[in-house]
Amino acid sequence: MTRDLILPPSVDVDGNFALLAAPKSAITTWPPTLADVKAATTVDITYSLTTDGWTHGKSQDTTTDPRFALRQVLGGFGPTTHTASLTYVYGGEEDEADPLLQEGEEYILFARYATPWEDELTATDKFDVFHVIAGTKVRNTASGNKFTKTQALAPRRNVLEDYTLAA
Repeated sequence: MTRDLILPPSVDVDGNFALLAAPKSAITTWPPTLADVKAATTVDITYSLTTDGWTHGKSQDTTTDPRFALRQVLGGFGPTTHTASLTYVYGGEEDEADPLLQEGEEYILFARYATPWEDELTATDKFDVFHVIAGTKVRNTASGNKFTKTQALAPRRNVLEDYTLAA
């Protein structure tokens, strides 16, 4: 067997990410469609986020399966948990995220990764799609001389990962 050293290029986050949000009331089907992400009710909040402003975590529980007379404990997997939060700037006349995201309201978030932000949203794009309820807004201590808020998001249904929206 011959092995070649292949170093795939990495993609910088800068300029290659988009996060869009729409009120759940504006989206009438699940899963959403490309028309939903392009609708006038969907807001691009990408550049409202701070450098650590999009946090999406995923974990999966593990289970044990001990057996009589077996010297090894077998294992398995349990439920998957998604967590998400946003940290965004606020206080300016052109705020996007702060006026949109209200505590207790439901939203659909569309996260597009590793694609230039300025590229048109297309039917071949892959999105992570989140149906979430917004938590309370927490005003952060000013950092870098900027006002920011952090807001937790709780998923309301299964997160669609690397999902291609129907046209």
